[in-house]
Amino acid sequence: MYRLLPLLVFACADSAEDKPGGTDTETTERPTLEAPAEGEGFQLSITGTAPAYTEVWFCEVYKIPVDEMTAVQWVEFNQNAGTHHMTLSALGLGGESGVEYGRYDCNDLYGDATLMENQIMFFGNQGDATGEMHLPDGTVANLPPEIDILHEVHYVNPTDEDVEVYSELNAWTIDQSEVEEMIWGGSVRDEFIEIPPESEHTEWSRCVFNEDVEVLFLAAHQHELGTRFTIAPFDGEEAGDVFFENTDWESPMITQYDPPLVVPAGEGFEWTCTWDNPLDKTVNYGLTSKDEMCNMAVVHTPFSMTAECQVVQTSDGVLWESD
Repeated sequence: MYRLLPLLVFACADSAEDKPGGTDTETTERPTLEAPAEGEGFQLSITGTAPAYTEVWFCEVYKIPVDEMTAVQWVEFNQNAGTHHMTLSALGLGGESGVEYGRYDCNDLYGDATLMENQIMFFGNQGDATGEMHLPDGTVANLPPEIDILHEVHYVNPTDEDVEVYSELNAWTIDQSEVEEMIWGGSVRDEFIEIPPESEHTEWSRCVFNEDVEVLFLAAHQHELGTRFTIAPFDGEEAGDVFFENTDWESPMITQYDPPLVVPAGEGFEWTCTWDNPLDKTVNYGLTSKDEMCNMAVVHTPFSMTAECQVVQTSDGVLWESD
């Protein structure tokens, strides 16, 4: 199916070295982020272990460390290089989620379908060890207090030694009096994927916005069989020329547009995924590294919880409603 997950912040993969509060590699065995000073921001972090030759996918639920509406203007992250993905989500916006705080196997946690429906992703990244993303001056992601955070890390360890898995994020803030605009967005997924055995295979989807938006960021997401991901404008009838192309599935090529891409209601994007499947079996959509995905992420202004890019056409003719 196609699922739209609201997105408040999507990380950019620029190097964070030699930046304020950046990575400190001299005092520990692994890089760390120095947390923002009080009043300048906050830090979210978790650690774990990936045993030799294993794939770990763990989720930790905890309360956001802010007690008032907080305007995040830029973020930086620090994690294991090659992390399959990490995400930070709010489990609803109405206070406590009812999910007990602590560490979970994400496979078990996502067995509750309502969790996905109520989940609001506000940060995501994969692959790169460090990076940061700055919103335009006066533009922020506004995070409410008292929400429960789901911090998710998916890591594959192909080595013969255990690996310490770590995920840190600094959120740098500005005063509410400086806020001029807020962002929103989503990830549109093709959840009906069939990649035939021993073949190269391509699928595309087209979506149109139900409201006028100005797109600040676009990003791609595939798994290890992915060889090409493209995005082209779609005017509601025809797709235009490709303007976004990524051939490295491990890097989502999160791209900022300045000036933003103006997309009126009724127009949107065509995104296309190509995979090379050397296996003797069909590969379908799924959550593990051995399954596949074809997700396009979009961050835009203005802030509107009802704005979404609604799927209207697909290469295989399968249409599903966005959640």
